[in-house]
Amino acid sequence: LSYFDIFDYPLTPMEIWKWLYVGDQAEIPELKEVMLFDVMTLCQESAWLKNHIEEQDGFYFLKGRKGIVTIRQQRYLWAEDKFHRAMKVIKWLRWVPFVRMIGVCNTLAYNNSRRGGDIDLFVITSRHRTWQVRFWVNSILKLLRLRPTAENTQDKLCSSFFVDIDHVYLEKLAIQDDIYLPYWVTQVYPVYDEGAYTTFVQANEWVRQALPNWLPIEPVGRRQVKAYRWAKRMKELFFFFLPESLFRAWQQKIMPENLRAMANKDTRVVVNDSVLKFHDTDRRQSFLEQWRVRKGEALKVT
Repeated sequence: LSYFDIFDYPLTPMEIWKWLYVGDQAEIPELKEVMLFDVMTLCQESAWLKNHIEEQDGFYFLKGRKGIVTIRQQRYLWAEDKFHRAMKVIKWLRWVPFVRMIGVCNTLAYNNSRRGGDIDLFVITSRHRTWQVRFWVNSILKLLRLRPTAENTQDKLCSSFFVDIDHVYLEKLAIQDDIYLPYWVTQVYPVYDEGAYTTFVQANEWVRQALPNWLPIEPVGRRQVKAYRWAKRMKELFFFFLPESLFRAWQQKIMPENLRAMANKDTRVVVNDSVLKFHDTDRRQSFLEQWRVRKGEALKVT
């Protein structure tokens, strides 16, 4: 509850159980065996807990934060619209050669996007095809005038994270005591998928150390773009012969100076033939500190 309070997001008992964070207490066996019934019982009957949390309309939140229930309900409506917009574009992006999965990530993935927010994409590519996929994806978005700018981010599509199918293991990108990345991994929503999401889930079982009750996402029809088997390889027949080095050289040449300076210095900007991650503004340390403060303040409430 303290973590999701950062994002003004109250939780249902099911969500509390699914996203139960055990962190450095992962070695305690009882924490790995918590059932949904246990969470519901605690929320409803624990006198101690009632001094720290409140409930409204089936949502639980830190004491004094009742207003975020309305915020969550409003943001769900905005998220519905943004998912609809994202799917219209992803129907075009699925024809990009060597795309294996296009997922929505960050706050929109769990229906908590602000009205003026953009739509963040996470893309999995074929082996050693990240540069080519990024080139075509960004070219299409630019042609459609859908890339975010400093002046306008609302409903724009931000494609700043590409990994190939052999490098979907993401723990190596964690910062010290990273609480954000495990949640991020569990929330990636696979809108278009050629089977890569299963590989992604299997490669990131490490998140269960922090979130033992993680449930992989099963997309609903209205938020899923179909993959046609006959088209998966046909779209790559011509592009197979275009060298990856060509796309790498061009994009490195036009890369903004700030990203060039930050590249591979830490996990904010990662640039190689298998992972392209351009998060020059990385707020994970801030989220970690905010979570610790909120948790401490919540426990002081009497």
